[in-house]
Amino acid sequence: MGKLRKLALLVAVACMTSSCALIGLSASCNGMTIIGQFKQVGDLVKNANVQASDVRIGNIDDIKLVGSPTDGYHADVTMCIDQGEHVSSNVRAVIRTTSLLGEKFVDLQQQAPGPPYLQQGDVLSLSQTGKSAELEDVFAKLASILGTGDLEDINRFTHSQAVIFKGHVKDVRTLLTELDRFTGTLAQRRGQIASAVDHLDNVAHSILSNSPVLQNFLKSFAGSSSVLSAQRHALQRLLFSLDRFSSISVQLLNSTAGGLNKQFRDLRPILRTLVASSANLQTTLQTLAVFSTRFPLSMPGSYLQLDVCQALPNVTAQGTTCPQNIHTDNPHSSSGSDPSNGVQLILQQPLRGGG
Repeated sequence: MGKLRKLALLVAVACMTSSCALIGLSASCNGMTIIGQFKQVGDLVKNANVQASDVRIGNIDDIKLVGSPTDGYHADVTMCIDQGEHVSSNVRAVIRTTSLLGEKFVDLQQQAPGPPYLQQGDVLSLSQTGKSAELEDVFAKLASILGTGDLEDINRFTHSQAVIFKGHVKDVRTLLTELDRFTGTLAQRRGQIASAVDHLDNVAHSILSNSPVLQNFLKSFAGSSSVLSAQRHALQRLLFSLDRFSSISVQLLNSTAGGLNKQFRDLRPILRTLVASSANLQTTLQTLAVFSTRFPLSMPGSYLQLDVCQALPNVTAQGTTCPQNIHTDNPHSSSGSDPSNGVQLILQQPLRGGG
């Protein structure tokens, strides 16, 4: 008999514990508490699950009605999130059911998982909450339609749809197939579309933030267009003159093409000789630079005239000296040697020593 009493006491304690859990007298939240504001919660009850990605991460601690007749009412749903769980602040709380007629729970749909996360005491506003469509809502709307006598309108609508689709089933099927492909392409490129919309929004903000600069640009552009309009006759004359100049230039090039070709042909031997003698020319110029720097130092108080000559292409004589005259011996004279005698004077620079 004593054993039966002890067993009955344990069963009573278990029943009391389960009853407390069912009526919402559960223990205090050991994790993080957040509040969701819902316009309607239906038959959501305390201790219902809070899920994220179909995984339970908490439960409902409290549901209470708040507001006033003037401002309207809504329900504050206090949710206890288990310790160690993180919920992104970019989240939407939706009341759903586990099945067609199952129990309700709160689904935290994270739009972009990751930080920043919700903190203790954060509130999800009405814009972040909602309630999924349920079977009783569909029946209620259907009952309202039937109750208002709109069944005849539905009949006329369905009959009209049948008349429209008659004989066009294949076209409708093709249309739906193409629409499915189009929506699939849009879904695959939703990231690119969102990025393009964001860039367009940034451009719009940039334009709006720089509206004074844009206004000044438009004013300047209007002034520039006015100046161009006033000078259009002068611009037209300029274009006609450029056209005549280009015609004359083409005629000149055509008439002098033979002479230019001959000059370039005569220049080829000089260039070939210059390329072949480039190493010797470099060594000679380096030696000349050292000589012209140091030699005047050995003749203080006097001067030295240095003449560098290059033979013309048609001169083949070697060791030809530069032509001199009485004027080239005078360092103060401005006249030079005459290059018409077959040897061209390239450099004639008096050098003076110090002292």
